Amino acid sequence: MGNVPGKLEAEEYGTMNGRRGGSQKQYRSLSQSSTASSGSAAADSGRSRRATSLVGNLLSAGGVSRAESYGGSTYRRRVAREKDRLREQHALRLVVRSDETVDGGYLAPYGSYRLEKLDYDAPVVQSLIVERRLAPFYTPLQDFDPAWTREELVRVVDSLMLHAPFEEELEEFEGVPLGNLGSADIDALVDKTLSRREQRRQRSKIFRARLHRKRILWQEEENSKFLELKLEARRTGVPSACLPSDDAKWDLYQNGAECPICFLYFPEPMNVSRCCLQPICTECFVQIKRQEPHFPHDEVDPAQPDEDKDPNMLISTPASCPFCATPNFGVTYKAPADRVLGIQGAPPNSYVSSVSNPPHHHTEPPPRRKSVAHDHASVVTSDMIRPDWETELIKERTKLARRAANATAIHVSNRLVDPGHTRGYSNSFASASSTYASNSSMTADFEEEMIRHVMRLSLLDQQPNATSISPGPVDR
Repeated sequence: MGNVPGKLEAEEYGTMNGRRGGSQKQYRSLSQSSTASSGSAAADSGRSRRATSLVGNLLSAGGVSRAESYGGSTYRRRVAREKDRLREQHALRLVVRSDETVDGGYLAPYGSYRLEKLDYDAPVVQSLIVERRLAPFYTPLQDFDPAWTREELVRVVDSLMLHAPFEEELEEFEGVPLGNLGSADIDALVDKTLSRREQRRQRSKIFRARLHRKRILWQEEENSKFLELKLEARRTGVPSACLPSDDAKWDLYQNGAECPICFLYFPEPMNVSRCCLQPICTECFVQIKRQEPHFPHDEVDPAQPDEDKDPNMLISTPASCPFCATPNFGVTYKAPADRVLGIQGAPPNSYVSSVSNPPHHHTEPPPRRKSVAHDHASVVTSDMIRPDWETELIKERTKLARRAANATAIHVSNRLVDPGHTRGYSNSFASASSTYASNSSMTADFEEEMIRHVMRLSLLDQQPNATSISPGPVDR
């Protein structure tokens, strides 16, 4: 009905033009332009609403689909609890236990580095140690004096604990509520008056504080067992089966060497870098890993925002040797043939020193061997103890692809709601039809572009393992 007055006015104008002799065509042209203008405005308004709806769907595609598929907040809580369980399980594997020994060392690190640095795959490292392909985690000496007698050295070794002392009160955890450490539910400790983002941050901090305290309690329990075994052996004169004999302590540490990275003193043989043949303790070796996923410096403009870059250009550079910077860092280890103790060996308390095993502080060094390729069977590389590095790279590519799609949707939305988009309609009735065609085409292009991004985000959400993103180039 809104077009009826315009139609009647057009007829009146036509009659008047007929009376005035020939100007009817001019008024009809004016009326048609006005009708086209109002029609194009209505059509663009409809398309704008559809486009805005598409943008909304695009920006919420990931979250809504996941919420509908997995129950929203319930799913997120379940994922958070599973991550907490895996982190706690990893920390539990880092506890040094007196009955888990290999050739005088252990399956867990002494504690020269913080937990955040020990993000290697613990089961893989423990398997390599048991298979004698990697040196065990020895308890280090802070210093060594070659002039020490046998009795003095044994006394020093007897004073060692399983793990380095923990820092009881960390400043970052000051004032953080711990609650009941026996309960796995920590959501009750979170301040519900905070924003959701702040609640997530607080929950993460509470979990880390609780885990730090649990690690202290777990290791203190093992330290107490270790001390009781020592006291029992001193009282009875018979060492426990998992404690090394005095001969083992003497042979372990009299022929030790200093790690050139942490400068602590360890029994030999140590791990040796495959390239430059430098010794390195296992605790320092497990710190060395690939760089975080990044863009190639020589192929991508560093000033360009990450959202504008191709996610498939992300790469993960292999770890380099800390001594000679050779890529694909790895080590070799030759286990002692005359000291096979602990797991898959003789009890440590049964070890008897061999006469053919004198101190070799002043003996000639063995002939220098050649470097070994990183894919040699005897080499343990940094990638082997973090086998999920490629999965993490694909996750980063997927995350960047989703951010880029969201940024594009926001950009398109801003162009659609730009006031200048419809300002041209009031300039001239004569150009109404051409303006209508131009803007209709532009809006249609926007809709097609957004539909493509909606489909792209949908594919990313349907395949959480990011298989929809091609792996792209990976440095090995």
